[in-house]
Amino acid sequence: MRRSTIPDNAKETVQLDFSALYHDYWESLFKQIMRILLDEDEAADVVQQTFLDLLEMKEKIPEIKSVKSFLFIMGRNLAFKKLRRKLVSDTYREFYASQYKEASSLIEEWIVFKELDDLIEKEIEKLPNKMKEIFILSRHFEMSHLEIAKKLNISDKTVKKQISNALKIIRLKVDKEYQPLLLAVLLTDLLF
Repeated sequence: MRRSTIPDNAKETVQLDFSALYHDYWESLFKQIMRILLDEDEAADVVQQTFLDLLEMKEKIPEIKSVKSFLFIMGRNLAFKKLRRKLVSDTYREFYASQYKEASSLIEEWIVFKELDDLIEKEIEKLPNKMKEIFILSRHFEMSHLEIAKKLNISDKTVKKQISNALKIIRLKVDKEYQPLLLAVLLTDLLF
């Protein structure tokens, strides 16, 4: 019987399929641990240890409401314990500080990109119907000008002109702070 949650009735005999748990949760647990340790070998070791610790605790499993949550908390705690031991060394502190600083910068860039993408999508929705259809086929479905022309039974020059006009309209609506990023995002539409 395969289960990831345990019934409230603790007296009921519970048999977990540990191989199924391992198969179902290894990868997502590994990804969580990688975010903490930033080292594949160490993360794999922690994940392995987490499953071993759970297996050793099988008599307590009837008391656990969610094996998955318990497993992830165990893994996270083992990873932080390992990280604390490593951070005693100045070399590791500097390494982790630089890695987290880089990750923080990437998150900020992603947020800006997401805001810009949302703004572009709002502006696309405001385009005239035919222009919007052509632009969406180009941007979302990555169709070439020729493919769009054949699909809509219009000339490829018309497609190119409609996409160009759509880009002009969108550029006018986007704040100047987003324009360098906007050009990079939309440039691909002009090339195809």
